[in-house]
Amino acid sequence: METFRLSRATYQLIERAVTALECIGRELERYNDRHERTAGKDTDETNPGE
Repeated sequence: METFRLSRATYQLIERAVTALECIGRELERYNDRHERTAGKDTDETNPGE
């Protein structure tokens, strides 16, 4: 496996990108959890295709 040498700025940019993606992932999980909880409360009139 090759070893890459990154500048400090590049390393920090990658680190921030990873942190941002982790945050986005947590928010998507929270959104999906909320959506699943409210989906059980819907009636056939609200979602006629289901």
